[in-house]
Amino acid sequence: MGELAKRTPNELVYASTDASARNKPVMALLQLISLPVVVAGTLSILVSGTAGLIGLGASSVFAVWWWKRAPKLAEKTLRVDRGTLFVMRGKHEEARYDLKNLVDVVLESKTVQKIQEGGSAIPAMRFIDSQVAPDQEVSRIVLVGAETKHVLAEEYVANMEATEWMGKIRVFLRKHGWVPRDEQDDDGPPDSE
Repeated sequence: MGELAKRTPNELVYASTDASARNKPVMALLQLISLPVVVAGTLSILVSGTAGLIGLGASSVFAVWWWKRAPKLAEKTLRVDRGTLFVMRGKHEEARYDLKNLVDVVLESKTVQKIQEGGSAIPAMRFIDSQVAPDQEVSRIVLVGAETKHVLAEEYVANMEATEWMGKIRVFLRKHGWVPRDEQDDDGPPDSE
């Protein structure tokens, strides 16, 4: 087992993603283009062409700044060093578990119903025609220690993605000698009834 741990990387970067993030590049592109064009057009009509050009530049810079400062989902680094698991967010340590005391890595799940916009071409009508989407199961990963629990990310993500990440984390930890509590040999005496 020591040979396997020597060849195994001692860090795994966990980066949860939002399922709705697939549409964000399209929306960002629309915002980055439409805001400057509207500002430039308005200023050129109301003031002058020079003011429109200055407004185009200023609103383009503002749109890029606004888009870049949008909150992103957290990245965590799981690092194993000498039989201890460290959960790091940047340089900050969030949790620490001795691998012998890490009981399990599990999913915390719940069922949600999201609101879907209607299919109208008129944006205002989409909200009026909105509907409740079918049930969707979302999950997040929890490290369960002997005494404490640590949620890797506060956000719930699609159950399929969380399950995939949970598998990667469990494989990573197993390569460093971790065995879930329910798979460990119980050396204690059998219960007498």
